[in-house]
Amino acid sequence: MKKKKSQNKFWIYALVAVVVIILLGLASGPFIMGYFEFGEPEVTLVEEKEPLSSDGYVAEVEQPEEEKPEATPIVPVQPPELHETPEEMLEWFMLVHMTDENGGVRNVYTDGRPYILAETMGQMMEYALKVDNQDLFNIEWAFVKEHMINEEYGLVYGSIWADDYTPRENESNTDDDMRILWALYEAEEKWGPYYEYKTEGKAIADQMIIYNQYTDTLSKGLTWDEDSYEINKRMDIDDLRWEVMQTLANEDAIWRVMVVKTNAQFLTCQDQSNGLFWQEYDIARSRRVYPEGKDECLTSHMLRAGMYYSDYKTYVPATIIHNKMKIEWETTGKISSAYKMENLGTGNGIEEMETYALAGRNAVRLGDCDFAIEMKERILLDQIDDQESPIYGSVSQNRKENGVEDDIDTLLLLEELKTCQPIQ
Repeated sequence: MKKKKSQNKFWIYALVAVVVIILLGLASGPFIMGYFEFGEPEVTLVEEKEPLSSDGYVAEVEQPEEEKPEATPIVPVQPPELHETPEEMLEWFMLVHMTDENGGVRNVYTDGRPYILAETMGQMMEYALKVDNQDLFNIEWAFVKEHMINEEYGLVYGSIWADDYTPRENESNTDDDMRILWALYEAEEKWGPYYEYKTEGKAIADQMIIYNQYTDTLSKGLTWDEDSYEINKRMDIDDLRWEVMQTLANEDAIWRVMVVKTNAQFLTCQDQSNGLFWQEYDIARSRRVYPEGKDECLTSHMLRAGMYYSDYKTYVPATIIHNKMKIEWETTGKISSAYKMENLGTGNGIEEMETYALAGRNAVRLGDCDFAIEMKERILLDQIDDQESPIYGSVSQNRKENGVEDDIDTLLLLEELKTCQPIQ
């Protein structure tokens, strides 16, 4: 009896097991069938789409403006002990020894308080253009903009003190304004409009108009004190940058008047008997003059006038000056730093490195490369190559101020000689 009950119990358990297996099979069937019937799930790659538009939603986060690249300090040459050429010595002297950490180019006295000339800053901006060094240009222009432009008149101080950057004189010289203005226009031509060089240069040009408009000509500059300002009643022949004035005249009717009237006065300054230039024009008296208290006109001013005002294609005052310098050089072995205009243009017989540098630069423009090389060699005869000297590298050993304008003009001559093209 017991055996029969055990068998019945076994079949009951077996039946339950079969039912469980059937139920599990039914439950897993779709998954199993899905796998074998359709294979692995197919993955569809979604193409990348444009980012979602932010239209209709403005995040309350101020978006940073696009920043201009920051200029970095320039160390263009090796330390003195590694210099091998006069060019390297001179470059080190000006760009390292004479230039401070902010880009200010000092005019160092052997005794006395050093200062920084607007003329020198403009020359360094020109040098940066010549060597295609935009970082150096930006450093020099940033220095001028921050420390050398008078807020009230918008013109460049003639000089500031080198130790605290305060004004050394309440005066702006037209040649300094024109030199910096020219450099800014050239910089935009070379490097494009991103830095707005031309806009900043035009701001200076507009201020020049304001303080010259009563005569409609370019005077020597502006002086001021705490009460008012005064416009100089004279024009200096080296104040002018013909290419800049013509560019401004194409854009501004007032400058067209300035060009016409200034041009007539400039041409009046040339002496038809010897081709040289009287250095100044007295606007009030309408006659040419030499500087008050002097009976001679500086050769450097004549050369700058020829270089700045000549287009080297049509009217070329630079050619006449060049021929005069060349005759004196060939007959006496020197070029005078000034000429006595009331004595048939007799030279004073005194040499200055600035004169030779400018004579060489003018010769490059005229294609007289051999004469330019002679000027270079004459300058380098007086270069200081003693590393113990406080003016090591300078070409101006006989001047207390080291003649920074002489040195930079020499740097420019050396650079321009690299591309001098002789006229066949």
